[in-house]
Amino acid sequence: MTGETNTETVPPNQPAVAQTETSSEHLSAAAVELVQDLKSSESQDTAKDEQVKEANSVEQNTADDDHEAVSDKEEAPLEEGKVEEQNATAAHEPEINVEEKATEPVATEQSSTGVSPTAEETTELPAYLYKAMEQVASEQGFTAGQFKLEFDVGSNKGDGFVGQMFKAYLTEGDRREVFLCKIPPLNDARRRQFNTMISFGRETLVYKTFLPEMFAYQEEKGVGREEGFFNVPKCYYAECDEAAEESVIIMDDLRLMDYRMWDKLEPVNYEHARLTMQQLGRLHAVSLALKRDRPEEFEKFKVPDSLVLLMHDQSPLELMMKQMIYDAKETLEPHETKERAKMEKLAENMRQEMLSLANGSSAEPYTVLGHGDCWVNNFMFNYKNGAPDNIIFLDWQITRYVSPVLDIAYFLFCCTDEEFRRRYYDEMLNIYHNSLATLLEKLGHNPQEVFPRTALVRQLRRYGKFGILMAVFLVPMMCTRPEDLHDMEDAAEKYRDSNELDVKAITTNTNKRAYHTRMSTAIRDMVRYGYL
Repeated sequence: MTGETNTETVPPNQPAVAQTETSSEHLSAAAVELVQDLKSSESQDTAKDEQVKEANSVEQNTADDDHEAVSDKEEAPLEEGKVEEQNATAAHEPEINVEEKATEPVATEQSSTGVSPTAEETTELPAYLYKAMEQVASEQGFTAGQFKLEFDVGSNKGDGFVGQMFKAYLTEGDRREVFLCKIPPLNDARRRQFNTMISFGRETLVYKTFLPEMFAYQEEKGVGREEGFFNVPKCYYAECDEAAEESVIIMDDLRLMDYRMWDKLEPVNYEHARLTMQQLGRLHAVSLALKRDRPEEFEKFKVPDSLVLLMHDQSPLELMMKQMIYDAKETLEPHETKERAKMEKLAENMRQEMLSLANGSSAEPYTVLGHGDCWVNNFMFNYKNGAPDNIIFLDWQITRYVSPVLDIAYFLFCCTDEEFRRRYYDEMLNIYHNSLATLLEKLGHNPQEVFPRTALVRQLRRYGKFGILMAVFLVPMMCTRPEDLHDMEDAAEKYRDSNELDVKAITTNTNKRAYHTRMSTAIRDMVRYGYL
């Protein structure tokens, strides 16, 4: 479970602010600001030059120079690296008039024919990443052999599991473009621990096939962007070769469009939750309608939950989840025997519960291809008149064909607090279902036949406990400052060498008071609603 693009977080109850920055040739300081909020999503009002960390960078046939660290919002950060530049073909994103302040990163010249051995040795950037950028560049009108390609590579701690992000810069004459490139972890131990190629294969399917078909279907039905679901970043390239362990996804840099993340350390507020639930309703509505109108085409989207595929007997994920359920139980008071007993039972049967909850066929006819990873690090917002005006859904790596309730319970029990749920829980469900029903009607379907409100209530009672399974996993990370997050590469290497997973190390620096409050109240609410 991860976050997706490089961004800044939005302080609670405060709108995002577009930043004016001084321009320079390669924009590396902006990359630092962007990436510090990637997997960390730490609350920052503005990024300051004096907070930029310096990292070493190597220039081909030259001495060392300085460049700035880059990390990623969705994925665990990279080991400290170096910057490469290639005179090749590459990609570009839509022209955006945004200035950025930066010092000039050091780069290494390369021919337009490919990646030199020196590039591979100095930066460890795989050749397939360069090839992907070359293809996009050709499609976007860059001149072969006439532009420069640079990657910012840095080192920061983060809370990602299944990938790494690089910020890419393309320059040809006065033209300058910025991209975010996501690839599997360069660290072999991390790739093996959570079988990351499954997740990349899933996200590639979503960007290449499902989302384009979803958009085309809505347009054919006369549904415009303001009333349907089109809330994803523009994707320029998505390919995955699971056997070769090669995958690249290249997307827009949404930060340049004034999108910001919510601060994960704070429970989400009403306006951001309202917008999220509204768009979840639309996403699920399109899935339900498409399944009915084009059942044969939809068959390829009936993909299982990738978490279940990773959770084989005694797998790292299973061991981690069980321990985290036991840890969550200890946030309850000794006299809360009912709640403690339910958590004990959940831990003992965790794998079976996960298999049952993720069984899409059991949720028919209401099963949808949902987002799968519905927490604040995977959403970005932009603002109008001080209020969130639009949301973008990121990170589709655990998209799955399951009950729509899994997305709902995941978000409401991980990202909101007890006070919010007591005041707005029913209203959030109404917002979700009204949004779903409205779009279903526009797509030519009767919501009372396709997914009535009574069916939503029944689905919640049957599948709602999924929210607590995700909460025991995510809440500890949501209560940990970015700089205190556990080093995932170090953890993966230790597990590879010892075959023992140190779960306690992951939560060592968690804010215990915040964790205790958010976790215990989530459990109590689960029991109160009858889901656990």
